[in-house]
Amino acid sequence: MKFTVVKDPIPFLIIDDTYNKEEQTQIYQELDFLVDKLQGPDKTGSALMDGKEKNNKGLFLNDVFSDINFSNIVKTNRKIFNKEIREKLFECHYAYRLFNNTNQDNTLISYYDNGGSYFSHSDDTVITVITWFFKTPKNFIGGEFKFTDFNLDIEVKNNRSVIFFSSYMHEVSEVSILDLSVPASGRFTVTDFLYIKPKY
Repeated sequence: MKFTVVKDPIPFLIIDDTYNKEEQTQIYQELDFLVDKLQGPDKTGSALMDGKEKNNKGLFLNDVFSDINFSNIVKTNRKIFNKEIREKLFECHYAYRLFNNTNQDNTLISYYDNGGSYFSHSDDTVITVITWFFKTPKNFIGGEFKFTDFNLDIEVKNNRSVIFFSSYMHEVSEVSILDLSVPASGRFTVTDFLYIKPKY
């Protein structure tokens, strides 16, 4: 894993090469299995905001697996809780110590096909962890990620993760598939939403 600690204009963490080859193989096996089963935007929450509707398909893995530990994606993405990542987050800003207080998470798979996009929005959680995946060679343009309140673009790279406070407004620009004959060759996102659930 390669870390980029960002402090200005907002604190967040970029991780490149988040998963090794074996982990990526396990993730892609599950993505290939799920891609035809993904649901419309009305089924995955945050679909509407200011009269706008997001344009992607998705699925919460907690709704698919009665035992979430059967998910390859969930098993591999537990590494986001490791000590090294926590320490890098704390370098971004001391407020990321909230990461230690999160005690529940939910994993969403999203797929952006031709014309897919997501308007500017925030997430109703504490911390958001997104990781991008796509088949290589890359078969689309667009799909870029932006922190909209700060006009800050983050380049979408395969197997790149971004960890940020969920309250930051962010969006995904429209995806344009170059060769429409190649199946499932758009932009996948694995998103972990981290919560602090009351213990009482």
